[in-house]
Amino acid sequence: MALGSILSELTTGLRRNFSMTVSLVVTMSVSLVLASLGLLLQTQADRTEKYYGDRLQIQVNLCTQNSSADTCVGGRATPEQEKTVETALDDNPEVRSFERWSPERNYEQAQEYLGQNADGRKQLEALGPESFGTSYMVTLRDPNQFEGVVSQVSGLDGVAGVVSMRDLLAPLFEVLSKLRWAALGTSLLLIVAAVLQVSNTIRMTAYARRREIGIMRLVGASSWHIQLPFILESLVAAVISAALACGGLAAFMQFVVYGFLRDRLAGLTTWVRWQEAIGVMGYTSILALLLALVPTLVMTRRYLKV
Repeated sequence: MALGSILSELTTGLRRNFSMTVSLVVTMSVSLVLASLGLLLQTQADRTEKYYGDRLQIQVNLCTQNSSADTCVGGRATPEQEKTVETALDDNPEVRSFERWSPERNYEQAQEYLGQNADGRKQLEALGPESFGTSYMVTLRDPNQFEGVVSQVSGLDGVAGVVSMRDLLAPLFEVLSKLRWAALGTSLLLIVAAVLQVSNTIRMTAYARRREIGIMRLVGASSWHIQLPFILESLVAAVISAALACGGLAAFMQFVVYGFLRDRLAGLTTWVRWQEAIGVMGYTSILALLLALVPTLVMTRRYLKV
């Protein structure tokens, strides 16, 4: 089939089904935007978990020269004090494992955490690398049994404080989880609606072109020749929908994540970046093509009997 003939049939088909194509594009775009937001929230939850560590963990912070706790009278924790803390953690039955974070690693973490906005960067410059001490990320056998560890290490010399990551992160993870499932649930419903709309569009288009299709069969047109205009129309709708969904996600990143969250709520967690959003856009584009092509191939074989 000549390219000019294909484009002519495609243009005629889109013009003939303009209102249905627009309706399909709108439905698919909204579905894809919600699906991409769900994926982005999942990425944000993974990023937050990675940043803070496992929710079963507690963080034992050792003294720096600026610590004001009663156990920090001698200034920065000495190697002997670190050894005492490690021995206490080794002997405690509530502890599954622990990892030592050096001052350099804590400073790098703070750079990512505070470097999201101008105020944070100024705060980081004022603190300097020497303000960060050693800490231990302790993974518990049972997240509900941590009192023994806290009481054991919090009174040791050289320990500035103990932070329960579970108490700190529980509200944040709960909000992220609810938002993720709400977005994915809504998008699933709309995706089902989009699939049904694609199917109805194919059925009605096949009915409107029944005479043309009958003539094509009589002159011996191949199955692929008859299916191709329907597939191309679905592809056009998928590409437009994917572009609109990616545009919506880009607007969310620009105005919500970079325009508000990274600026106003930088102290809460590290927020998703453009690199991660671009990855989500790739998945969204693939989903758009599947949403359009799979129902089209199934429905054309059914209604065109090719």
